[in-house]
Amino acid sequence: MAQGYKTKFYRSNDGSAYTQVAGLLDIDPGEESRGSSDVTPIDGTSGYMEFDPVGLRDAGEVSLTLKWAPSDAGQTALRADFDADVNFNYKIEYPEGTTVEFVGHITGWGQAVPKDNQITRTVKFKISGKPTVTEA
Repeated sequence: MAQGYKTKFYRSNDGSAYTQVAGLLDIDPGEESRGSSDVTPIDGTSGYMEFDPVGLRDAGEVSLTLKWAPSDAGQTALRADFDADVNFNYKIEYPEGTTVEFVGHITGWGQAVPKDNQITRTVKFKISGKPTVTEA
């Protein structure tokens, strides 16, 4: 059974030199979607709608939960990314070696401060374009 333990997240200004973001607790790599067009004939007999795949694909969003570490260079860079008005390069590295690289920007910057647990940071990214998946 595959587990997420040892999955890593990185960010980069240029897509070549990456910095690991510390404290990754959880990652939701999101869901891709695409458009479809209703082509159900008005004289249909099946009682079911019919669709054709059309339109553009949307690579979706990635969401991270991090153990709050304000002095971590990776988390500091993510804050700067949120404040910038441009896309940056990000990479997910799974334990068996598969990587997913994407370009995107941060759309959400949150924090949870529970009284009886660790402070966490939540970060949401909107993917721009097609991600690159490199199998291990």
